[in-house]
Amino acid sequence: MFAGETVGEVLAGAFAAWPGLRHYILDDQERVRKHVVIFLGEVRLANEGALAAPVSDTSEIYVLQALSGGAC
Repeated sequence: MFAGETVGEVLAGAFAAWPGLRHYILDDQERVRKHVVIFLGEVRLANEGALAAPVSDTSEIYVLQALSGGAC
């Protein structure tokens, strides 16, 4: 859907289309948030290097936000 050579470049395209999305995925230092997980296909990427991971035209990127909470 969005072009790019890295996960970060592809996400930049998504952020341009949906500006509010950036805050949910990246922190103020432009790093992947602690409770966000990015998969490239079936491979979970380490948050520290996720944005620099290379992608191809057929890559699928999945971004998941963890849910947290305590007992009710």
